[in-house]
Amino acid sequence: MEPKQMIGLLVQASLFLMIAAVAMESDWRSVLAHLRQPARLLRAIIAVNVVVPLLAFILVKIMALDPPVAAGLILMSVSPLAPLVPGNALKSGADRSDVLALYAVLIALAIFLVPLTVVIINPFFAYHANAPVALIARIVVVSGLLPIVLGLAFAALLPALARRAARVLKILSNLILLLFVLLLLWAEGREFLELLGDGTIIAFACTAFGALLAGYWLGGPDRTGRATLGITAAIRHPGMAIAISQASGGSTQTTVAILLFLLNSAVIVALYQAWLRRSAPGAISREASSGAAD
Repeated sequence: MEPKQMIGLLVQASLFLMIAAVAMESDWRSVLAHLRQPARLLRAIIAVNVVVPLLAFILVKIMALDPPVAAGLILMSVSPLAPLVPGNALKSGADRSDVLALYAVLIALAIFLVPLTVVIINPFFAYHANAPVALIARIVVVSGLLPIVLGLAFAALLPALARRAARVLKILSNLILLLFVLLLLWAEGREFLELLGDGTIIAFACTAFGALLAGYWLGGPDRTGRATLGITAAIRHPGMAIAISQASGGSTQTTVAILLFLLNSAVIVALYQAWLRRSAPGAISREASSGAAD
């Protein structure tokens, strides 16, 4: 098996387990209760599906980015909600069922919003993306909705066992993710270095920072809600972006740019979480403990 194939399998397995672990510690009744917030959902759609693609569009237009980098930035901006989102949102002290409900609704809406966004932005770029609904639906179901349904079903049938299994899955998924990062750096390290010029990191960082700010602005009155929406907007879906790239005849360099964007946003989100803990350690700790107890 080639390194790139191994990397793809590792990241898919890790992300599936992450979502399932969060769902196993949640209650389906609480998840459904959190779905009845249309105003909050509208704000989340604006932050995740409007602000981030618009910001990427502006950056590509004003910066002299290499074509593969520009393509990678645009594709990641239209590909929301990596399965990393729920686990990272919980670190900000968010309620587990709330995070899972928001993620489930937004990832389901992505089936229609992602192809629509691609159709809207295509006329403005030389790189024309192809995002058929069937392709996006398959990714959404396999990487997002299926682990949520399986996890919630397990939690409903065997709650005590599900909680214990969730802890094991979290450890396993984090170990797989670490192996993924190491393999990625080993297989694509040189390609990463080749893409670092011409403001690539600046463009990627500005997109991630802009997503965090959009979440802060639209996340509601409480600090945790703002942090949750910011993280939800900032972490984009590399599997979806790569699939769109492949369906559009994208180059290997575009795939590398997508993965570089993922690593860049992961670092920025980690720094944001560290800032949250330092600026209000007591509040974050109490909220995180409360979420863990649910």
